[in-house]
Amino acid sequence: SLVRKWHTMIQAHVDVKTTDGYVVRLFVIAFTERRPDQVSTNCYAQSAHIRKIRKKMMEIMTKEAGTVQLRELVKKLIPESIGKEITKQTRGIF
Repeated sequence: SLVRKWHTMIQAHVDVKTTDGYVVRLFVIAFTERRPDQVSTNCYAQSAHIRKIRKKMMEIMTKEAGTVQLRELVKKLIPESIGKEITKQTRGIF
């Protein structure tokens, strides 16, 4: 299961229009993870961090999906390149 105890779940969705005219609604779900040197058992994110992460996720989805056609968007979604980009961009927030 993706959902785990002691972690924060962050969800976001955005409606994006591709360059060939299709309107696509993308959903993203993210989870906080423990740091290697963390002592406490939980890794909850503060609400300000959640808002920043959600905003960054929506920006990345809009940028990645709004500049390509639907066919290329599907090719990006299969290897999870957008998810890896979101992970890389939001690692510094939490």
